[in-house]
Amino acid sequence: MRSSESMTLAVCAAFSTALGCNAIWGISDGKPTAEPALTGAGGAGGGEAAGGAGGAAGNGEAGGNPSACPPEPFTARAPEGCHAADGDIDYLSDPENCCVPGRSCLGGACKEGKCTPVILTTTVPEEHETIGIAVEGEGAGARVLWGSGYGGTVFATEKAAGGLTEPLVVLDSTVTMLARDGSSLFITDWNLPDVLRVPLQGNITVPTVATSEGASRGWQPVAGDGWLYWVTETFQEDDAPDAPDAPHRIWAARADQSDQTGLLVLDKDAYVGGLALDSTHLYWSEMAVGATQISVQRMAIGEPSAPELVASIRVGSGERPGDITVGDRIYWVAAGDVYAANKDGSGAGVLAAAGYPSRILADSAFVYYFGAGGEQLRRVRLSGGAPELLADSTYALGVAQDCRAIYWTTARADASPPSVRMLAK
Repeated sequence: MRSSESMTLAVCAAFSTALGCNAIWGISDGKPTAEPALTGAGGAGGGEAAGGAGGAAGNGEAGGNPSACPPEPFTARAPEGCHAADGDIDYLSDPENCCVPGRSCLGGACKEGKCTPVILTTTVPEEHETIGIAVEGEGAGARVLWGSGYGGTVFATEKAAGGLTEPLVVLDSTVTMLARDGSSLFITDWNLPDVLRVPLQGNITVPTVATSEGASRGWQPVAGDGWLYWVTETFQEDDAPDAPDAPHRIWAARADQSDQTGLLVLDKDAYVGGLALDSTHLYWSEMAVGATQISVQRMAIGEPSAPELVASIRVGSGERPGDITVGDRIYWVAAGDVYAANKDGSGAGVLAAAGYPSRILADSAFVYYFGAGGEQLRRVRLSGGAPELLADSTYALGVAQDCRAIYWTTARADASPPSVRMLAK
């Protein structure tokens, strides 16, 4: 186990502009862009349903509890349902009154009543990736926090078009996925069994919170109510480090301690699709090795206890569980579709035929997911209906949200460097 250690706090105090600081770290100046273009699809019909991901309501990456976010003015109406032009305001093109009065596109354009994404920042691919993501705060000073993979850095980017990007901390680590709980940021490393903690206030010292001994490739951390949970891959002695289809384990640790040995939550050969938290339970999707059922399990937050089966979906051979999120209901990916169920397991069924989506989130009105190989951001109402295309993207790696926007990180593509993007809801 690595002992607790202090890491270097990296700041660009000698430079007075965002461009100067960003250039040193291989980060773009984050000027707003209307590309990629947003494409609207279909209507937004269907009634509102109670429900809601992030923070205590999803993947541990969003600010606050998006299931409690008010749906207005973010009604997400189809263009034919937007307000008519009113004096000097054209609700189909005004970026501060897009579709309905008061709906800001947060630096993006408004096209036919739909907001377009903003690229907050990009990286130099040879120096940094953009992988895990979390959000912190609202209004002035609010930031998007993201990990740079082999770049070994956690960056903070202002939640504003053209905002400043600066390194929060530089680590001797492959910074992959992030989870935020209050004033702490938790980091998993793809190459190590440790989970690190970065305080977001005060002195930047980075202790090892816990280690998952005998396992590596930490990912999917979630944190809440004083506890931290994460997933690892477990290799047999004769497996190569990059052996495909290694089974997973789920670990638990107290969020306020250091140098712990993680407690096993899931200690069997199974594949895990994702973790999610609400105010009382940890949820995950799993599939035993060799099985043909993807199940949703839950466990009361705290020390590991016997899990409770919530729902089970029969799938074909070769399938694996996908991501999961939770609000007033549970939403998860199985057999290429988005499923939903009440927390007691009742009412389970397909919410949307989604074409093998990757990451998913939910708020008080919609489930958001990246389909088409992780390259199209879509949403579907909690009550069901036709999915709606929101934006094209390069492959999405991490996703987070607050009440106003969806944020995500992208992989490098032929014509596009790694990036951090934002789309107003």
